[in-house]
Amino acid sequence: MKKITIQNTDGTTEEVELVNSFDVKDINRKFVILSKGESLGEGMSKVYISEVVEESPSVFKLIGITDESIWDKVKQAMKEIVQGG
Repeated sequence: MKKITIQNTDGTTEEVELVNSFDVKDINRKFVILSKGESLGEGMSKVYISEVVEESPSVFKLIGITDESIWDKVKQAMKEIVQGG
């Protein structure tokens, strides 16, 4: 997987794995799935899902998903990715 560096809200940076990125076309937004290598046990890994916005060329901002209707669309898009759609 591709490693990327993100900047946290406190100004620190960390390297994470970019698991996947995808568009949700009906709301015209882009999202990423990131991993910090954290295990949840039983072979499961913790992942983080955020909207990503390009603020300027090659500078991206991660935005938490707080709107339930957007979260539902993101979950549907991820389900389609898993099912090969």
